[in-house]
Amino acid sequence: MKRIHYYILIAALALSACDGKIDDIRPLTKIDKEGELSSLEGIEETTVGAYVMLTTLQRVWLDFGESRGNNVTLQEWAPASKNTDAFFFRNSNGPTSGYSVEMFRSAYQLIVSINVTLEGMRDFEQTGYAGLTQEEKDRFQYARGENLFLRAFTYFNLVRAFGKPYYQGGGSGPSVPLKLSSSLDDVPAPATVAEVYNFIIDELQTAAQLMKAPVTRTNAFATTAAAWALLSRVYLYKGGAVASPDNTANQQVILYTDSVLTQTSGRYALQQGDAYRNMFGDDETGAIGRSKGQDNKEYIFAYDNTTGGSDLGQLFHFDAIYNVGAIFLPSSDLRQQFTAADIRGSFFKLNVNSNYTETTKWLVLNEAWITYGPNGFLRLGEIYLNRAEAAAKLKNYTAARDALTIIHTRAGLPAADIISLPDTDLLTAILKERRLELAFEGHAGYDYFRNGLPMTRIAADNNGSALTIQPDDPKIVFTLPTN
Repeated sequence: MKRIHYYILIAALALSACDGKIDDIRPLTKIDKEGELSSLEGIEETTVGAYVMLTTLQRVWLDFGESRGNNVTLQEWAPASKNTDAFFFRNSNGPTSGYSVEMFRSAYQLIVSINVTLEGMRDFEQTGYAGLTQEEKDRFQYARGENLFLRAFTYFNLVRAFGKPYYQGGGSGPSVPLKLSSSLDDVPAPATVAEVYNFIIDELQTAAQLMKAPVTRTNAFATTAAAWALLSRVYLYKGGAVASPDNTANQQVILYTDSVLTQTSGRYALQQGDAYRNMFGDDETGAIGRSKGQDNKEYIFAYDNTTGGSDLGQLFHFDAIYNVGAIFLPSSDLRQQFTAADIRGSFFKLNVNSNYTETTKWLVLNEAWITYGPNGFLRLGEIYLNRAEAAAKLKNYTAARDALTIIHTRAGLPAADIISLPDTDLLTAILKERRLELAFEGHAGYDYFRNGLPMTRIAADNNGSALTIQPDDPKIVFTLPTN
């Protein structure tokens, strides 16, 4: 426990210089030294700084989601390293042997910086809020909603990595500490999985209301729709195993997917045909323009990597000039799931320099280990799949079939494939569609385990020996840092 507390204190100490302000993380937040939380403009700057801090987290979040599934295999089979620790389910909790310490520390640095901002906003309400115009008050409330959203989003990524799937014990198992202040004296013990989920849901519901303020944001920022979309995912994770669904949670999935689909004034739409091909097609030269995620109506919340890029690039693409990248390659098991007519089967490319077949989902102006592609944290394709899965678990097979058909036919496949399925096979088909649609976007491993399903890698993708990880295997849960 003492060592767990140490990492939370590190996050707080990073913010403790200069009377508790955020100066010590200036390179991440890009804020003014003096008075950053004493004005609306300063509050908005620190809020933008919170987004910037996602830069260091997006790579490890994607790594944990994909490398613990069966969509990827390794370019090179060797003893586990920091880059492959999660793939091998070693869950090393030392600072140099895996990424869990980096994820834990960076997440709490972000959380504590948000706590500082929220505390400053509470103080500002007593000193400067009354003097704001209505337009400025709207911006203030919206910024509060953004901070709550980002804190909830960070806690969700923590709890699904460091806590058991919700259905195991109804969330009674231990998870991560709920650090809700910037005080160095506030060093909470780990909360239960259920306590963290309840906190996330409350935060997102409040954020959704606050961000209804009339403020315009692109999809690179949090919005009410993003809060609804994330709520649908959170409730999906609470939705129970395939063998024992939770009706209450799945009804909430339907509620929040409906909100995204029907209460956003047509702001979001699935990409179709060539637009869908281009959404994840080869854009190594930049000719398609994929780096401009704000132009894509399917993205609900997409992190903008156009400034500086992201080291996500090294996960899936080999750069011959720098001799780096392609830690992971698409598995043969995944690739053989795509039929000839499936548009998604075109989201692969032979790298002529390495002779590796790579996914093109992150192939955007790549150089060395960097990609400039947007990170689509939340997109409309997932919303339809969330709805389909929840409806199937509720035995509302008509709604499930309708949502699944939308995604299946968008991929260029016939509706008859879905119409002809017996109801008893529908949920299996939905989970397969989810695997194909969301491949390399950070869902693969979690989708098996939260549903109480084993994850199996075939021998061809696991160095000649098949591997099955059961959903109740302790290895699926990362352990909290110990040194």
